[in-house]
Amino acid sequence: MIRFLFFLWLIACSFQGQAQFEPKIYTGAKPVYDKGFESNLYGGFEVGIEVFRFKFIAPEVGINYYSGQPNEFERLNFESSPPLATARYDGRFNSLNFSVAPKFIFGNEEAALVLLPEYNLGSIKASERFFRRNANQYDLTEEVSERTSHSFWTFSAGVEGDFFGLDRIKFSFLITYSTLDTKKAFEDLQFSETKYNYKEGSADGLGLTFRAYFDIFKN
Repeated sequence: MIRFLFFLWLIACSFQGQAQFEPKIYTGAKPVYDKGFESNLYGGFEVGIEVFRFKFIAPEVGINYYSGQPNEFERLNFESSPPLATARYDGRFNSLNFSVAPKFIFGNEEAALVLLPEYNLGSIKASERFFRRNANQYDLTEEVSERTSHSFWTFSAGVEGDFFGLDRIKFSFLITYSTLDTKKAFEDLQFSETKYNYKEGSADGLGLTFRAYFDIFKN
């Protein structure tokens, strides 16, 4: 990470006389379709800066936050007829990350093709609960959580431009593949009251990225 940031700094110094140094602030949303989650969806929000633009390169740095609730899981007793649930498990995760990306733009201000490989470094917190069946209800028996460091990549492609005729605001619409591994975060947790574990979540996901860029430094 430090080497990559140093590399970006060297590029900025090298292109100082040629690049367009008009930083743009962006904010965006990242809904991710994933069958391992409630409503087949988890989401993220982000803010950051497009640092400069030189020809087809526009490096970005930012902060993003993801959160979601994987599917509930019920353990069944197959010795009964019909099988009855004896326990229930659920969970939730959140992740806060710093991101850096060498964004590539091919086109003009009105409309351009965008390729966005983005490296993310931060932490993920997984929380899970174990409920034991008591007659016709479930009683919370145990809750565990842990925050760990992690890193992952996202790869996005789509369009960016002045689609609505706004002078200082541009938008991008991207398809995004994320390698955020929520499944591992839950698998690393273990309950003490039961030998079974909650193993929901997923190792990756496919979603969309919607962004608005604000050119507040434009002359």
